[in-house]
Amino acid sequence: MQQLARFGVAGNPPHFWESKYSKERANSPEWLDSIGLDALEIQCTYGIRMPDERAKMFLENSKKYNIALSIHAPYYINIGVENQKTLDNSVSEIQKAIVLCKKLDTKKIIFHPGGIPKSREESCNKAIKTLKRVEADLISNDVYLYPEIGGKCGQLGSLEDIIFFCKNVKNVYPCLDLAHLHARTNGTLYTKQDFLNVFKKVENELGNDALHKIHIHMYPVDFGTGGEKAHKAFDDLKDNTQLILGSDHTEERYTPRYEPFIEAITEMKLYPTIICEAKDSQDVGALAMKKYYKGLNHN
Repeated sequence: MQQLARFGVAGNPPHFWESKYSKERANSPEWLDSIGLDALEIQCTYGIRMPDERAKMFLENSKKYNIALSIHAPYYINIGVENQKTLDNSVSEIQKAIVLCKKLDTKKIIFHPGGIPKSREESCNKAIKTLKRVEADLISNDVYLYPEIGGKCGQLGSLEDIIFFCKNVKNVYPCLDLAHLHARTNGTLYTKQDFLNVFKKVENELGNDALHKIHIHMYPVDFGTGGEKAHKAFDDLKDNTQLILGSDHTEERYTPRYEPFIEAITEMKLYPTIICEAKDSQDVGALAMKKYYKGLNHN
């Protein structure tokens, strides 16, 4: 069987809540299968509080419908600060996420590294010490931690930061949020070569095994000098520009675009899980990416 990338959503988009499956969140794997997607990033962004009964339902439905699960840990994790209580709480939330991973039979925990109270170097070194506190738990449970590229320039989580974490802590791999990377670098992901450069940097710094374990977030974003402003849908036009029939107005749509990204992963024979976080249209964006991908990988 041909190996293929997986495409899915972060959380449950509006179309899920409008569907017949919406009475129970754990029905989302069945809903995703019904529309042609095969991955779900469960959003535990305000705390790891999933009841055991719901976890069991998620597990059973993900197995039945072949949906790859991952967990997004709480937003308030902050691994590079000086405040010891904040660090202790961050470690505790990661440990809770590891427990939930085992219940869901998944290996992936995605999280935001947090802020930079002083210098980036000090925050990165503090982050390594914090992550070392959960390293043994990750290894013994065969779970992987995925620090995510942050969208704001002032946040911990540049591509270089993420690579630094992965180099220094076992079972830590990159979550390449390509929209965040595009935003915090003031727009650098437009062509296939731009995306190839990112993947080749990961490969050169971390090796081929790490490259093939990457987890990806992909969607368009509005950004300014400080980085990310807002997530956008793939069909959003800048400044309310009216779409002229027969013209794709590529230059007037928000970026990064999925076509050169899909071409890049196809060229490099990468098969990651790709999670769409397009505003209120995660499923629409994921399906568009999957359709383009299948067109390039039909043999």
